[in-house]
Amino acid sequence: MQFLFSLITSLILASFAYYKKAMTTNALILAFILSVIITYYGGLECFLILCAVFLGTVIAGMIKSEKRKEKSKDIHEKGHEKNIGSIIANVLPGALVLLFNIPYMKVIYAAVMAEAIADSLASDIGILSDKPPINILTLKKSTHGLSGNISILGMGAALVGSSFIALIHFIFNYNIKYFLIIAICGFLGNMLDSFLGALFQVKYECPKCHIITEKKEHCKTKTVVKKGMEIFNNDVVNILSNVLSGIICYLILIIV
Repeated sequence: MQFLFSLITSLILASFAYYKKAMTTNALILAFILSVIITYYGGLECFLILCAVFLGTVIAGMIKSEKRKEKSKDIHEKGHEKNIGSIIANVLPGALVLLFNIPYMKVIYAAVMAEAIADSLASDIGILSDKPPINILTLKKSTHGLSGNISILGMGAALVGSSFIALIHFIFNYNIKYFLIIAICGFLGNMLDSFLGALFQVKYECPKCHIITEKKEHCKTKTVVKKGMEIFNNDVVNILSNVLSGIICYLILIIV
């Protein structure tokens, strides 16, 4: 019965994603499989958290804004569709927590997913800020859209997102301590994501216009590495911050 419930609910979510063209085909297949795992081992609570993360990122990404398009068109490599790398980075860690029945698995799962939505909202909402962001390492003004940057608007969106995931967990468990841990770990994970993005994530320079970008090609010319390491793209940074959020959550749980 539980498996049938997992299949039906996951199929509904996948159908919505297909209708909205929110993912590539490969990403959609993997997301469906991970959704079945999450729902089978985590039940309705974990499925609703997954839905909240998915719908939150889709809605934030769909907010029509010429400002966002203008600020991000020269920076981001990806389009609006989530690719398989995004699903691996943002959904796989949480699914593995449930699959391997890690202690406090639902709390850690919620913390990992809270980081995922916090990072997405910080990026999609933060870029709308009128004020230029600052680099989390240098604290100097930087370019909108570049990884490693933070803004008041983005941090506020991240905190709201992580707190919403914590609220879903609270509704099922009525534990204020877990609520605070999930919300804090999700927010801290997002800050770690910015830190890793500033320190390690690859950034390129266009030989023609000299803009700093995350694209491998700009002005119809191959860009060159300006800083960071090529192996550290956005997906690698995301999966590291997700895993670290889970580890931090586990350490807090066994300490307090």
